[in-house]
Amino acid sequence: MSAPRLRVTGSRLRIRNLFTRLPFRFGSVTMEAAPLALLEVDVAFEDGGTQRGVAGDFLSIKWFDKRPEKSPAENVADLLQALRHARAVYSEAGAGTPFGSWDATYDEIERRVSADGFVRLGASFAASMLERAVIDATGRHLGQSFDAMVRTNALGIVPQKVHADLGQGDLERALPERPSARVAVRHTVGLVDPLAAGEADAAPDDGLPVTLAQYLTRDGLRWLKIKVSGDVEADRARLERIAAVIASHGRPVRCTLDGNEQFSSVEQLASFFEAVRTAPELHSLWRSVAFIEQPLHRDTAMARPLDAAERRAIGRPLLIDESDDRPTAFREAIELGYRGVSHKNCKGVYKSLLNAALAARHDRADDRHFLSAEDLTNLPMVPLQADLAVVATLGIEHAERNGHHYFHGLDHLTDGERRRALGHHPELYGEAGLRIRDGMLEIGSLQVPGLGVVDRPDEVAGVAEEDWRFEMLEKDS
Repeated sequence: MSAPRLRVTGSRLRIRNLFTRLPFRFGSVTMEAAPLALLEVDVAFEDGGTQRGVAGDFLSIKWFDKRPEKSPAENVADLLQALRHARAVYSEAGAGTPFGSWDATYDEIERRVSADGFVRLGASFAASMLERAVIDATGRHLGQSFDAMVRTNALGIVPQKVHADLGQGDLERALPERPSARVAVRHTVGLVDPLAAGEADAAPDDGLPVTLAQYLTRDGLRWLKIKVSGDVEADRARLERIAAVIASHGRPVRCTLDGNEQFSSVEQLASFFEAVRTAPELHSLWRSVAFIEQPLHRDTAMARPLDAAERRAIGRPLLIDESDDRPTAFREAIELGYRGVSHKNCKGVYKSLLNAALAARHDRADDRHFLSAEDLTNLPMVPLQADLAVVATLGIEHAERNGHHYFHGLDHLTDGERRRALGHHPELYGEAGLRIRDGMLEIGSLQVPGLGVVDRPDEVAGVAEEDWRFEMLEKDS
């Protein structure tokens, strides 16, 4: 079908302050509170009618921009300013298809954000919020799910606009025959997360699991994502303890390792994993590792090719995450020796679709390329459901989900939102939050018009962007 032409006629942003039940450390920061941004856009369609679309994501501290001189408050202020630029660029743009609007605005959004001294990954985030809201509005207008829009090209995707050697057929061949109805949970083990009994003295008394051992037992986990810091001795000791917890669980568990840009050179990286790989106590854990996510800092990760000897020393496929800050990043990474790229809605939906086509194009029987599914502590309803709707279309078999560990269930939703979430998605949610059975999430209910979300957020919740202040994140405010 032909894609509708549209234009964005208005937008508004509201922010909710969310507080963790457990602290979450990633890289150099420990998070105990974070602002959740909910964006709504008004879209006018040339074929008649208007529709409102929604997108949501954390304004994540010390992930998009990890420069030490930047404070958490400055991190959030930069993201909000990037969103203002993106909203302005879309409002100034002429009519176009959903994909055409993204393609026509991306460079200008990046130019304005970069002129402020902010990182390219921040521009990617801002562009993605508008991109997702427009996709959502288009699906509601057409009465089609995200998956249906991709397969009928109702979004007007033109792969060669980004990658000259790709066509629509490459994208079609890269996708599974139908969207996934289930996905395995890849549970994050953070650097300060308690692993077993006796390590959770300050744990909340809320009836939810706290330790890794408890999650393995309750949720029947099949996959873990383990954070490493780059400190050989500290990481080795912690990995040994994790391996012991997994062994006591008594069922196979696969793992991925996340370096969160903690390594400064390929030589340091190769030496680290040589030590991990050759440790007798870690033999079983190492055999279970599928890939290693963004161990090198983004300033050096793609500075030169990885030679064959270095890849052998590292011992597992490398995946880019933070380095994936532009539409062509994965193509460049493949040429340097990387094999994977993370899908995150916050980096762009169209980019992930085209990355899937690139992976399929480069795949060989003995040289696999792939997308993983990661998250920035996505939470119900909008961020989580929109992300899982895209994961379903991409056919990724396991997805990092950690919001249910660090935040308490559906507590951040209004009463009305909670009732609607339970009513529309009873297999995905329970009163305590996500329903994880035998390590799996049931996501078939996300095949609804739009981008995975039946109902929009309640406007009464949160604070208008112009009235919000970082100080509101203080728990006693």
